[in-house]
This record gives sequence, structure tokens and C-alpha cells, in this order.
Amino acid sequence: MTEIDLGDVCPGCHEPWLRPTSLPGRYRCVNCLRRYELTSVCPDCGEHSTIVRMSSTALYVCGACKASMLVQS
Repeated sequence: MTEIDLGDVCPGCHEPWLRPTSLPGRYRCVNCLRRYELTSVCPDCGEHSTIVRMSSTALYVCGACKASMLVQS
């Protein structure tokens, strides 16, 4: 059986319903309705990374510690 990709996983409820909003670097989970912002500094380890806010292939994971780069806004 093939697995269906429903989208990116919400860091809050861990369901695959994270969607981009009309503002670059902002996301909302359509399941729990929490809002998130993509940051350039990892909230867990403090490592700074370059982010591409306008890209549809934005990376949500820290390259150093693999934590989420999304913070609730």
C-alpha cells in the first residue's frame, strides 16, 4: 500500500496539516489552528542558519541538532 503525503507535520499536534499562510515564513496548522514562524536561529541549540522564506522548499529542521526551526507566534 502506498502512503499518501498530506503535507508537513505540525510541531504542536504532530499531525500532517501545516500549511503556509499568505505571509512569507509563516505557517498555520489547519488541525489545531496554531500559528508558526520560521526563524533563522534554532530555539533549541542557538545555531544560526540561513533561511529562504520565499521558497516552497523551506527547511524546517536545524542542521546542527535536527530540532524544528518553527516557533509558535
